[in-house]
Amino acid sequence: MVDLISAPTLLATAAAQAEKTERSPLLYAWWALNLAVLIAFGYGVYRLVLGRRTKRARRG
Repeated sequence: MVDLISAPTLLATAAAQAEKTERSPLLYAWWALNLAVLIAFGYGVYRLVLGRRTKRARRG
């Protein structure tokens, strides 16, 4: 079992030895797709609310 005094040293050693991972271009494409869907959903909600407000305003 690791004692709490040597834990920061072990953590620093592990961080220094860690290799940088390469991210796949597909991951960035997936993020871009998710962002586009989120923006489209937000725009759809905006248009829905705007349409309902204009209908309410016309009725008086």
